[in-house]
Amino acid sequence: MKKTTRVERKRRRKRIYFRLMLLLTIIIISVVFAFNSEFFYVDYIFVEGNNSLSYDQIVNSSMIDIRENIFRIKLSDSRKKIEEMPYIRKAYVKRKLPNKIYITVEEREVAYQFKILSTIVLLDKEGYVLELTEEQVENIPLFSGFDLGEIELGKSIFVNNSNEELSVFFNDDIILNTLKNVSILNYDSLKDNVNIDLINGIGVAFGPLDNVKYKMKLLDKILMDIEKKQIQCKLIIMNKGDNPILVTDN
Repeated sequence: MKKTTRVERKRRRKRIYFRLMLLLTIIIISVVFAFNSEFFYVDYIFVEGNNSLSYDQIVNSSMIDIRENIFRIKLSDSRKKIEEMPYIRKAYVKRKLPNKIYITVEEREVAYQFKILSTIVLLDKEGYVLELTEEQVENIPLFSGFDLGEIELGKSIFVNNSNEELSVFFNDDIILNTLKNVSILNYDSLKDNVNIDLINGIGVAFGPLDNVKYKMKLLDKILMDIEKKQIQCKLIIMNKGDNPILVTDN
């Protein structure tokens, strides 16, 4: 094997150094071009997964501007800004070179509405406050007579308050499914008594807030039985003994 001379080693080092400098120069020129060329200016922002929020609401909250250089956008900052919106559970922001931005969001859905004086508080099934409004939302159960404690948009009512009376209604698919039949659920805290108006016009004397999960499951079975047997019922009494009483029109 031929041994390389000192001159050859020096020439090899020079070639390697030249190639590295050339590569570094190309990288620098490419970066400068990418950060300044109109070729990489954002010309459209795609939004997916939004139902409650509009396209403009999400784009505006992202702080991304059309004609902004795509490489100057800090995606993590845009994602955090979008996720500050109460209706947003999760957001994903991606670049699509050379000039597109894709925003995908997972929204929270309104599951409950609470009447506090003249204000309607909209909550998702985990208790996050989504919106404060003056108008009721159709086909969403309305709760009245409850104290929500401290209310802050985008925060759960259970973060700073125990809300033991309310906690039983949240994060339970059985109860949430039964509540789809509820128009108004009124709670008298002094008497610890609940009265319910169903969307089909039937009233329910629900009684105190104990064994809620069992009683809601029982109410669901009663409603299915009423529908199946075509019973003309106007009142369901669940606070007089262990067995519910049906008051019919007959």
